[in-house]
Amino acid sequence: MDDSYHDILYIKEFDVSVETFYKLDFDADRTCGFSRIYKGKISEDPLDENYEIYQELYECGLKKEEVEKRRDKLISEIRDGKIDVDF
Repeated sequence: MDDSYHDILYIKEFDVSVETFYKLDFDADRTCGFSRIYKGKISEDPLDENYEIYQELYECGLKKEEVEKRRDKLISEIRDGKIDVDF
């Protein structure tokens, strides 16, 4: 079983990327993961700086499906205009 969850999704119509990282089966910290929204596509080049717009922290003890559900809710909030990503 994988001990972490990592996903990057680019939403073309809003020109943002949503990165989600979570430590599964880990319960030593207050937070075990996050979803972050970046303007544009996330660059893998360490010399490029990605512009972070928003971050949501996730508490420990969540299952992979719960993390994905929270990420999907965040994406829904972008699409519904509840999170402003226009700068």
